[in-house]
Amino acid sequence: MKTYRVSRPYLWLRATTKALATAAAAFLYIQAVIHPTPLATRLTLLAGLAVFGYLMYVRLPKMPTEISLAQDGWVEFRGRNGTQRVQISELRTIKPGIGRMAVKVRHGNGRVRLPNRFHEFYDFLASIKAMNPAIVVKGF
Repeated sequence: MKTYRVSRPYLWLRATTKALATAAAAFLYIQAVIHPTPLATRLTLLAGLAVFGYLMYVRLPKMPTEISLAQDGWVEFRGRNGTQRVQISELRTIKPGIGRMAVKVRHGNGRVRLPNRFHEFYDFLASIKAMNPAIVVKGF
């Protein structure tokens, strides 16, 4: 069994960014409520905070931070919100996302978005391509 993990500096940077951005967002919104601010500006700020909250507190924790590749043909994508287990024969495509900050893995039952910060990710790609040559790997 091979295991691939996201780099430690990436995890620290992600946690630090989340904490600092949350504190800055709270400060900005409190200042907008306390001081006389036009309603349109407050609503725009609130919409931005909703998008930020969705990205940082809903979407980002769903991203796996560890991949386990077993010799029996299973791939496990582990994250904070659980594990998704996929048969290698069900994998369809692996390609970078917009801006190359994420990797999209499509399989028979859906898709998985991964951060593009895994150690030895090219070894992972070569290993699954060797196990299933039908997988389309684009953009790497």
